[in-house]
Amino acid sequence: MFTIASRAIGAVEPFCYLPGDEGLVPGAAAALTAGKLTAASGATRPTHILIGPAGADGLYPAIPVLPTTVFETTANAAVAESLVGSAVTLNSAGDGVTATTGNGVFRILATDGREEGGAVRGCFV
Repeated sequence: MFTIASRAIGAVEPFCYLPGDEGLVPGAAAALTAGKLTAASGATRPTHILIGPAGADGLYPAIPVLPTTVFETTANAAVAESLVGSAVTLNSAGDGVTATTGNGVFRILATDGREEGGAVRGCFV
């Protein structure tokens, strides 16, 4: 799950309601493609983070991914301190990151270095 850790700009990002694929989960990364949100994973750079389930109208509440927002999430493998400054890929569920740096979309700014489930902070690039 991606949560906001900090913002470089004091204003809060506006949220919006967008159509999307069924089954998207709050806290996951999503990409706006052809007018609807789809799950973002691997090297797919997300455009939005879902902040709630779809409503009765099928629209998902989401916030845009901005370069000024730092997110916190978990990693499915140990993210070593040596990876700070590197960009890693998203996990297959789109709700966290891996320790894989090839074609990474999430720049690691801090890590606790723990094994699977460890916390990392970063921003999307």
